[in-house]
Amino acid sequence: MHIALITAPYDTARRGWRAGNGPEYLLRQGLLQHLEQQGHHIASTQVIEDRPDAPPAEIRTAFELMRGVASAARQARTAGHFPIVLSGNCNVGAVGLLSALTPHPRSIFWFDAHGEANTPATSASGFLDGMGLSILLGMAWQVLAASVPGFAQVSPDTTFLLGARDLDPPERHVLSASRVTHLTVSQVRTALSAHLDQAPLRGTLGYVHLDLDVLDPETGGQATSYPVPDGLLVSDLLDAIRLIRSRVKLGGVTLASYAPEYARNDQPQRAAFAALAACLANGA
Repeated sequence: MHIALITAPYDTARRGWRAGNGPEYLLRQGLLQHLEQQGHHIASTQVIEDRPDAPPAEIRTAFELMRGVASAARQARTAGHFPIVLSGNCNVGAVGLLSALTPHPRSIFWFDAHGEANTPATSASGFLDGMGLSILLGMAWQVLAASVPGFAQVSPDTTFLLGARDLDPPERHVLSASRVTHLTVSQVRTALSAHLDQAPLRGTLGYVHLDLDVLDPETGGQATSYPVPDGLLVSDLLDAIRLIRSRVKLGGVTLASYAPEYARNDQPQRAAFAALAACLANGA
């Protein structure tokens, strides 16, 4: 597999802060060498930067980074390379990479402890990174989303939210009223295969989104400043990725929301390496 590695090392418009430190930390810990040991070739690496002449602002910066990720990932795919995005915030990697997969019909497999389905009208915190899935489903920031090259909303029928267990009441309402498949931790373990069989996935390009807080912080390691108990085991995550890959061809992967300063050990790093290797095993 020829891989194009794209990094967007920002968290809420700040470069290298909190989860914005995660992408470069994983590279320093040998991610490229790990992938090469799995038999892959790193065809290119690219860092997406905010414009140096613009003041930092969470919304403006996030969409600027999304545009950069979308352009870089499309160039990678045109060259026949598989894009992996390492991003501080979920929304940057997800919106950017999924925009690069159009005009193909796409399917989303979003591993996350949180729903990421807030909108400006429902969010009590105003945290833009809690709106990534809403942007992709066409429920938020429609004008700015349209500025991302190739952006098109994704069908909820082919969208899976996996392992989310910390949802705001408005998010829970939005998701329950949609056709998004939301599987709890126990359902990921026991019912994912059946739900994949029922979904209209034929002909879609799959996108795997790995927010490391989907893992149980006690067994998989604390990955962020917002740990949520009772998450997936690493083995659960790897099994789920294998099931997904047995149903769809992957078009790209994002790994996001790893803030190494909050990790008590190297478990999140090892889980990240193993999950990416599972996404790429025997070609994506």
